[in-house]
Amino acid sequence: MKNKNLNQNIIENSKIFINLGECTKCKACIDDCVPRLLYFKDDRLQIANNFEEDCIECGHCVAICPVNVIQLKTRPLDGVKELPEKEKRITFDSLFNLVQTRRSIRQFKEKPVPKELIEKILELSRYSPTGSNTENVHYTVVQNPELLAKFSEALTKNVSDFIKKYEDPEGFASLKAVLGEKILRIVGERLDSFKRILLGIKVGIEFWRWNTEIIIIHAPKETTSTLVEDCSLAACHIMLSAETLGLATCSLGFATSLLNQFSSVSELVKIPKGNIVGYTLSIGYPNVKYHRIPARKPVRVKWL
Repeated sequence: MKNKNLNQNIIENSKIFINLGECTKCKACIDDCVPRLLYFKDDRLQIANNFEEDCIECGHCVAICPVNVIQLKTRPLDGVKELPEKEKRITFDSLFNLVQTRRSIRQFKEKPVPKELIEKILELSRYSPTGSNTENVHYTVVQNPELLAKFSEALTKNVSDFIKKYEDPEGFASLKAVLGEKILRIVGERLDSFKRILLGIKVGIEFWRWNTEIIIIHAPKETTSTLVEDCSLAACHIMLSAETLGLATCSLGFATSLLNQFSSVSELVKIPKGNIVGYTLSIGYPNVKYHRIPARKPVRVKWL
């Protein structure tokens, strides 16, 4: 591809800018570029003809250059940071302690989470890895008490109506025509669980979100083949970072499933059409204290 800069010490296109005048020719960027879009010819770094089409903008070339002569034009320059000193990085023991002490919390204080804290958590979460570096994870944070109440009410109503239809012969036939026999059988296996949830809700247990705020993680269906994985990795980062700020979380698997099943629920919290919810979390201040780390099953691993 033809260089778009007339300065011979500069090579660039719509995605990348490289200052060859300060390049040390170490070739680290070449070795670390998986699609091999950088190469050496005539003792100069070159850009492949298919660079603009195949570069996923992962930033490895920016990160690995020892003299900082490579810039991605698709990302803000002030977003590039120098690595922290080794002694400032988290240790294995610190991380292990954080993972061990984290619990899924279902008892929360009636105390709003400051928006600034959630913004801080999401700032960290945006560094979560995504398939092909799509960086296409979206977040919907629901903090408004009235909307949260409507969200829970909508889930309860939709599940109640579904059970009634499932147990009615005519309703069952209509569900089968829409969902298919296989999915309906899977739903049928969970019917008793849904009934128990509804009984709990009747006596005041806020099962859907444990009576606290929620973060819904979603992505456009057509833009990534690793949607669930991307959302789950983001959720993991949220869970761990929340712990460091005195907050707690709980995975809301039923809410995730029902958000994708019932459009009236997803529309209520303004999930864009075409987006799939990959993970939902409750987040808030814990109203429970634990005194020890429970035992876990031994790791199951096969070494080959």
